[in-house]
Amino acid sequence: MYQGKGNERNTVTFKGRMWALSLVGLLLMSLLSGCWDSVELNQRAVVAAIGIDVAGETDYEVSLQVIVADEIAGAKARGDTPIVLFQEKGNSLFQAIRKASQKVPREISLAHTRLVVIGEDLARRGIGDTLDFLERYTETRLTMKMLVARGETGKDVLATMTAIGRIPANDIAGKLETSERLYAGDYAVSLDDVIRSMSNKGGGPVLTGVKVEGNLEQAPRKNNVDNILPEALVHITGMGVFRKERLIHWLEDGQAIGMSIVNNKVKSAQSTLSCGKKGKVIGIETLFSKAKVRTLMEQGEPVFVIDLKQAGAIQEVECSIDLKNPEVMKSLQGQWAEETKKLVSSTVREVQRTRSDVLGFGLELERSHPAQWKRLSSQWDRYFAEGTVRVQVTSVLKHTQTRTNPYSRGESE
Repeated sequence: MYQGKGNERNTVTFKGRMWALSLVGLLLMSLLSGCWDSVELNQRAVVAAIGIDVAGETDYEVSLQVIVADEIAGAKARGDTPIVLFQEKGNSLFQAIRKASQKVPREISLAHTRLVVIGEDLARRGIGDTLDFLERYTETRLTMKMLVARGETGKDVLATMTAIGRIPANDIAGKLETSERLYAGDYAVSLDDVIRSMSNKGGGPVLTGVKVEGNLEQAPRKNNVDNILPEALVHITGMGVFRKERLIHWLEDGQAIGMSIVNNKVKSAQSTLSCGKKGKVIGIETLFSKAKVRTLMEQGEPVFVIDLKQAGAIQEVECSIDLKNPEVMKSLQGQWAEETKKLVSSTVREVQRTRSDVLGFGLELERSHPAQWKRLSSQWDRYFAEGTVRVQVTSVLKHTQTRTNPYSRGESE
């Protein structure tokens, strides 16, 4: 049977549908043309670190450590410095960064910023407004690490040429991570950590300290790293205790380690025990450390108990002792526990004197005894400073590495 007209109608219908689909496709493609405000990578000035300092009574000075891409790429390198530090002042951080565009030939990008270094003067004045900007600004990340320049400005720290790592921001971040992993005298604190700690009633954040040791005038010069002994070095040191937004006290090495212990930031640490002879010690590495804070109520008042469990290994022995003897190992474990107890107790007393609950005792009280917290919270800084704290330490020495008795015993193995 002849069906020519039906086929013709089907062909027309098919063509109409194809035309409609093509039109829809063209309309959809217009939506996939890209972001209207996109900026190509070669048009961005990538900021590796930000230094924030006070300027006068109310203004800020912002220092932007910008990576020179051509010097990092290698093929186009001219042998110049891999970073440039641009500085600008303003009555707000946002204004200072936007004003810096008059000096930077590309669009400033904070999306890859690793560090924020705050000058000590600003830290003591208060970092509340700084946190507001860093959290609110769309490009900054909550994972950025924050530090305080001890006795110096953030500009001084970021202007120091570093020997290992062509970008100083990466060098400083590497020192911070390595020190946290191996020494425990400090630990990395992110922007998110600081923001969370600001909400703790009666407390505040704890920030790692950083400073330039040596010749500050030589620090920004390229030949600072041309010598085996650099004239200026960036040094991670100490932990700064804040009460709300203001820096109020510095914890030095020993007590900074105690802070790391209580806040469960220890990945590895070192301790030394006296072994009877003058100047002779036993070195111990902490392999495991776990602290738990609990609250007891005694006569209507809170008593905080820090239960600490730690395990370690003997790394160095300078005295003649028999490490094969179980009683000797048991004695060393007890001595290590006692030394750690003294260290943690000293840290707690020092922090209590600041009246800033950076140890989280108030959070523990609120969780375990909400009624008592409600009664005490209005004057928590006083109760925290006067509170009773007990430290209980359990220590285990797992092994003595590849050797038992020391060479000082005159034995060969």
